[in-house]
Amino acid sequence: MWLTATILALAWGIAADNDSAAADTGVQQPLVTAVVDQAPAGATTSKLSTSATDQPTAPAVSYDHQDQGNYANLDSVKLNNLGGGVEVSGWHATNASLDRPTHWLIAYDQTTHTELSRVQVTTPASRPDVARVHDVYNAGQSGFQGQLTLGADPIARGDSISIISRFSRDAAGNQDYVDYWFSPFALDRQNVAWLDQVTLSDGQLTLTGWHASNQAANKANHYIIVLDSSDHNRELTRIKVAPCARPDLGRVYPGIMNADRSGFRAQIALPNDVIARGDTLTVISRYSGSADGNSDYLDYWFSPLALGQQNAASLDGVSVVKGQLQLSGWHATNAAASRPYHWVIVLDRTTGQEVGRVKVNAAVARPDVAKVYPLVSSAGQAGFSVQLSTTNMNFSHQLQAISRYSGSADGNSDYVDYWFNPICGNETNQGYLDGFDLSDGHQLKVVGWHANDISRLENNHFLILFDNTAQRQVTVTTAVTANRPDVARSLPNVVTAARAGFTGSFDLAAASLPAGHSYSVVSRYSTSSAGNGSGGQYTDYWFAPVTLDQRASWLDNIKMTSDGLHVAGWMVDAKHSDRQYAYAIVMNDGKEVARKQLTLRARPDIQKLYRTTFGSLYSGFDDVVNLDPAMVTGNLQVILRFTDDQAGNGNASDQWSQGYAANVGNFDTINVNGSGMYVSGWHAANTSVNQKYQYLIFLDAQSGQELYRVSVPDASRERADVGRAFPAIYNSDHSGFQIGFTIPDQMQHHVVRIIHRYSTDAAGNRQYTDYWSGPVDVNSYAQRLVAAWSQIINNFGAPVDIAIQLPSTGQVISWTNAPGHQFITASSVKVSILSLLMHNTGGNLNGYQQDLAQRMIRYSDNNATSTITANYLGGNGGINAIFRALGMNSSYTGEHWGWTVTTAADQLKVLNEIFLKPHSDYLNDGSRNYIKYLMNTVSPAQNWGISAGSSNFYIKDGWNYIDNPYAWNVSSIGYIPNKYTIAIYTEGKPLTNARVVIEQLAQVTRSIIG
Repeated sequence: MWLTATILALAWGIAADNDSAAADTGVQQPLVTAVVDQAPAGATTSKLSTSATDQPTAPAVSYDHQDQGNYANLDSVKLNNLGGGVEVSGWHATNASLDRPTHWLIAYDQTTHTELSRVQVTTPASRPDVARVHDVYNAGQSGFQGQLTLGADPIARGDSISIISRFSRDAAGNQDYVDYWFSPFALDRQNVAWLDQVTLSDGQLTLTGWHASNQAANKANHYIIVLDSSDHNRELTRIKVAPCARPDLGRVYPGIMNADRSGFRAQIALPNDVIARGDTLTVISRYSGSADGNSDYLDYWFSPLALGQQNAASLDGVSVVKGQLQLSGWHATNAAASRPYHWVIVLDRTTGQEVGRVKVNAAVARPDVAKVYPLVSSAGQAGFSVQLSTTNMNFSHQLQAISRYSGSADGNSDYVDYWFNPICGNETNQGYLDGFDLSDGHQLKVVGWHANDISRLENNHFLILFDNTAQRQVTVTTAVTANRPDVARSLPNVVTAARAGFTGSFDLAAASLPAGHSYSVVSRYSTSSAGNGSGGQYTDYWFAPVTLDQRASWLDNIKMTSDGLHVAGWMVDAKHSDRQYAYAIVMNDGKEVARKQLTLRARPDIQKLYRTTFGSLYSGFDDVVNLDPAMVTGNLQVILRFTDDQAGNGNASDQWSQGYAANVGNFDTINVNGSGMYVSGWHAANTSVNQKYQYLIFLDAQSGQELYRVSVPDASRERADVGRAFPAIYNSDHSGFQIGFTIPDQMQHHVVRIIHRYSTDAAGNRQYTDYWSGPVDVNSYAQRLVAAWSQIINNFGAPVDIAIQLPSTGQVISWTNAPGHQFITASSVKVSILSLLMHNTGGNLNGYQQDLAQRMIRYSDNNATSTITANYLGGNGGINAIFRALGMNSSYTGEHWGWTVTTAADQLKVLNEIFLKPHSDYLNDGSRNYIKYLMNTVSPAQNWGISAGSSNFYIKDGWNYIDNPYAWNVSSIGYIPNKYTIAIYTEGKPLTNARVVIEQLAQVTRSIIG
């Protein structure tokens, strides 16, 4: 391999000469014509001498005849490291070459002053670059290249060499010449080497590397010598090696002869005792001029090599197959060099006894181990794979595996051991059952994990379903292994944790799972693959028991139709496992009316909730139980039944629905206004399926005498709200009615009860179903109240509005001297604010909200009120939500809650939700009771007003003024238990005057109602 070096490139060992010039420098050098001394004896070339003049050759082109310069440059020097030669290239241009036609290149040893070799340049090289710079004879053809022999001795000595370019008239180049001496260059003196690889296998030390030096150029014999540095550098052996091609070194060291053939490979047998002791060796690479290598040599001493003193091993595999413990791994140590017998022994550390041993008859090749331990002689054959009987082994004990190399055949003396980590004993035994799924009714599917490193030995995994109640195994299945990286993270010390997951399915076709029994899933690792693994050594994990006692049901939809009762919902029951027939049975006052076998359908939503309940996936139903709605006249209930009787009668497991009424109604509005009456409401009854006539009948509340009846023309009105509330009653969503009429004389001034009647008779007298109202004052209380109120209000001389509602009839009686006027509520609006808060929260106030509510109602704290509206109702405008919800169309809150406007009749609507309405759609019972409690416990400073004349009351007052301190807005609202709700609003008078008139109105109302 060649490496180009220029005269200017110091890195290649060639010293630059300031007098030399490249073609593009334009620097002239003096003409050299001196005679060179004769070479000493032994030189490979003839002496240099002056010669006779030859005939000149005419120039091919014009040039500067006056230029006396001698120009040249040595572009490159390449040492041929195979043969000790040097290849040079460059150019030499001078007018002196005109009559000196022969061109020679000469290698001259400056150290010995001897010509080494010469070569004639027969083919000049084109150099137009030189011609552009130097206008001398033949500059364009002044290039040269040639190979000169240096010889081994100059190279070995590292002599200083010069190259001479000569033009001569003499064909031999010895007379009448002009020379150009290029700067001398020194040969590489490095002594470099490297051990690329050292391995020890089967007692053979294999050395691979290289050694390159010009100093070895004349030393033909290459030896590798190994010294035992642990034994006073005693020479163990030497071996003569042949050169190996190393083209990479030729590229790195182009200035070293034979660098590209400097490689070597040597195999040396080492004594067993040296290997066994793990001695330190020194390797020497020696080039010598003598055949025995003992004189005229060049050495390279490599760093000492310590033979492997490790005792290394690994137990790669541990398993049990067909009652045999299988162990595989490797054990590498130089201590085995003199111990040829390899044993694998198992000790029971719990009992301290040996429970098995086996001789390794065939080593297993382990090139991977040899790579890691190259200086351990047996590493490449350090593998083993053995089987031992498990008859004497107890895997719950701590078992210890030992690899032993011994010098005795029985393995009991002269040995070196490696004790592996215990292969079992004291293992973590943990698990969790993530899923127990009976939902499809055909299989029990289980999912979970069981982590125990004993599974490496007990490698058959079973899942057992055990009936704890009956104390018996129900069934067994083989587990399917699953990855569980989460378990591996939780149990990092359990080697097998990452594969501790399992899934399994138990076929329920032949398995009986009696409801009410407790069942456990048992995860078992066993050495036996037969049955449930009990025939071998095994380790169990019992998961938490599951009792099959769940049952639940729900009617998502129930609706009475002309064809019967439509029921849709779901039913789950642990007893369904041995009761395959599902029924819906309709009961009227505890007696069966009709039944229907149900076709169960998929309900994945119920499956998610009841995975441990048999068949929960197929728990849905949507059927019509055919019956005549008129047959259901009392309390309707639906029995959801699982039974093993196809007719639905035997061995039943029943779940009863809630009760549903068959005849309900309500008189929403009963308004008596002088000579007219308006009545509206609804009446839903199953018997109405056959009763097409509707009447309102008015009876004297005391005597029961019928005073009047009227056919209801505007009947069967749509009432979606009633349909939602009472879906189990036929036509409940069209059960509304309304009528207005002139009060006949015989009804005037009576307290009456109203009957809404369905009948098959056009006159309403036969086969009927009634719904009764409470007492209704027909111009009785109303007339007396209005007369008393009007007298008091007229004397007041400012706007007043009063209204009451009777709980017995729902009748509203009101009077005002300012019709259409809206009054400012002041603090009485706080009842609506609290009701809205309770509605929004479902009555679930936190401690802070309760504190605000108490301060607002009991002490009329305005700051507490403002905090509630701002933080929980969306600001003052948010209060309007309750007015819209309750139909309080004359009420409105603007920029401040205290300036809310309303009427007394509007306020009765919110009071009705709190005190009178038995099933408020707006407030739950807890919310109503909480509001009542606060209104019943107001501070003494806040309990004047509608309380006048009553010892028991619920109250909230309000008062404020806007501009005129003598014109107050004063109000009082509340409830007198079992009597009436009441609201009174005034404006335009001083606070004291307004308080007096409010209490006068409250007292006269209490006295008239009684």
